Amino acid sequence: MSKTITVAFAAMLLAATGAAAQERDFALNATRNAAPAHSFSGTPAAFKVNITQPHKDSLVFRLSVENPGADKVVLLIKDQNHNVLHREIIPATPVFMGRYNLQGLEDGAYTFEIRNGRNGVIQKTVDIRTQLSVNRLGSIE
Repeated sequence: MSKTITVAFAAMLLAATGAAAQERDFALNATRNAAPAHSFSGTPAAFKVNITQPHKDSLVFRLSVENPGADKVVLLIKDQNHNVLHREIIPATPVFMGRYNLQGLEDGAYTFEIRNGRNGVIQKTVDIRTQLSVNRLGSIE
């Protein structure tokens, strides 16, 4: 019986360390062609960025960058204290699409910062907030 408990404990420990090691791995996929995205206000017409949350109950976000000049683009994900949590050089392609999982992050404001040397910086902030609901039930026996 103690051998079974030891094996079960070791399996849980390995699963926990594997999850912790992957906690800061935000990027989920790579480059592919896609439909053009719309640009945020104030961005040059040639360089467009779109960030969406496909499922409201998930903290996975889609980033698309339309870069017709195929210039070097750098993506930074920063916390509210401006600490860089993720840095990635986006491939020099006309359209980049990526998925980013922020599930392992604590509540707070996080900024996707997309830097293009010629056209400047585009920033989009994502707020993560935990909402708890309390349901009170009464019963008569």
